[in-house]
Amino acid sequence: MKRLCAALLGMVAFVPVAASARDYCPTRPSLGQSACTLDTGRVAIETALSDWERDSDADTVLFGDTLFRLGLADRVELQVDWTPVGVVRDRATGGRTARSGDLEIGSRIALKSPDGKGLSYGLQPSVTVPVGRSPVGAGGWGAALVAPISYDLSNKLNLQFSPEIATMPREDRGGNMAVATATLGLGIAVSDKCQLTVEGQWSQDGMTTEHRAALAVAWQVSDDFFIDAGGVAGLDHDTPALRVYSGLSRRF
Repeated sequence: MKRLCAALLGMVAFVPVAASARDYCPTRPSLGQSACTLDTGRVAIETALSDWERDSDADTVLFGDTLFRLGLADRVELQVDWTPVGVVRDRATGGRTARSGDLEIGSRIALKSPDGKGLSYGLQPSVTVPVGRSPVGAGGWGAALVAPISYDLSNKLNLQFSPEIATMPREDRGGNMAVATATLGLGIAVSDKCQLTVEGQWSQDGMTTEHRAALAVAWQVSDDFFIDAGGVAGLDHDTPALRVYSGLSRRF
């Protein structure tokens, strides 16, 4: 992990900085993704201050889940995501297990409108490296591809759609499974500084189907700094019942 951090810092040093910056568009706090990329040479760190989820048999708390973003070119950015600590509490026994999460390395490629305005779409491929341990880590290699699309319905409304296909390790037996996910959202600009995001999400792994409804709010403190909070409710018995989270996003 220290070598990875050193490599990322080295990349930052050698990537030229853009002359003028686009508006900062954090990935947090929505469930879906966007095609909006950072300017060349700009860096963003987006981290969770709190992240708690309850399902039928356990509570999970993640600490410091952090996404590192680096603008590599006008329409391409590097993304590295890692959860340093997660704690899972078995609700039946009260036992707790603390583990680190897996490392996700990917990129975001804006095919149209890298500033996210008007009609914007792109691709977001990623690979999951199993550096963590179960039950926080997945326990194996994985890969995913998201094709985010967004469209400005008006100055205050933005329609968002994020279809995703992934291959992930099976929890109960060896091998990987294919997982399809679709997230539909509506961004609502309440004011110049505040935006709400309302979302519905569907996912299917061949054996179970999950449905979620989510509401999140982001507050723009400055051009380069946002704080956020959100909640997710499971809509069926196969989906974790509740998730509550908050965080911040900072561009440098």
